[in-house]
Amino acid sequence: MKRLLSVTAAAIVIIGCDSAVGGESSYQGHSYIVGIDISGSRTRAELDESRHLLDGLIDRLQAGDHLTLIEVYQGGREPARQWTDSIRSPRKPGQLTASEQRRLDDFKQIARMQTSILFDSARAREIHATDIFGTLSRAADYAKASRNRGTTLLLLSDMMNETPDVTMTTREEIPGDAWIRRLAAEKRIPQLRGVCVVIAGADVSSARGAAIRDFWDKYFEAAGTRVAPDNYRNMISDPSEIGCPSGS
Repeated sequence: MKRLLSVTAAAIVIIGCDSAVGGESSYQGHSYIVGIDISGSRTRAELDESRHLLDGLIDRLQAGDHLTLIEVYQGGREPARQWTDSIRSPRKPGQLTASEQRRLDDFKQIARMQTSILFDSARAREIHATDIFGTLSRAADYAKASRNRGTTLLLLSDMMNETPDVTMTTREEIPGDAWIRRLAAEKRIPQLRGVCVVIAGADVSSARGAAIRDFWDKYFEAAGTRVAPDNYRNMISDPSEIGCPSGS
């Protein structure tokens, strides 16, 4: 499935043909799913840091990788914007032909175009709610389609859910353990087993931030995964740090 936000017809042909040509190797690459939060609770500097990190991740993509960009849900009727596509695996892993290198470069250019669209400052002013839970449900759906690829979920967010059902404005409003257990019993927590989760943009210094982190630690555990201590951060400056230690 492809959801193209607003690209030229030529760009669509470049990537569309890429996935249609046979003869690729068994190398599957890696799947990156990125949730982009541009809500009003985030400052301009924080958004710039997130944009810089995502650009760095795109620079590091290799032939065979898959990239999905998801605008963090707003909890309203308007659907969140999304884009997903993959780069054809090379015939010989680590040995790109000239045409394979061009396809890789074209993919990165289009991915940067999509990033520009999703970090739209005008769009940010229209967002009145932040639905992290809805975003995770969609991310889990994409993760299921990753097949044999290793999958990393990168959340560029302060992780403050702000919807009529759940708000995290104060420590007292953050749901407790019983709320998570009830959702798990009702099978309402998306399953992310095997997915590496990395968060950049969270509040890690205040008491409220600590309470939010504690909530998400328990929520992701119920979702079948975990966030390593070094992967729940306010800022990641080096895209090479986006990942999980082997076996975690």
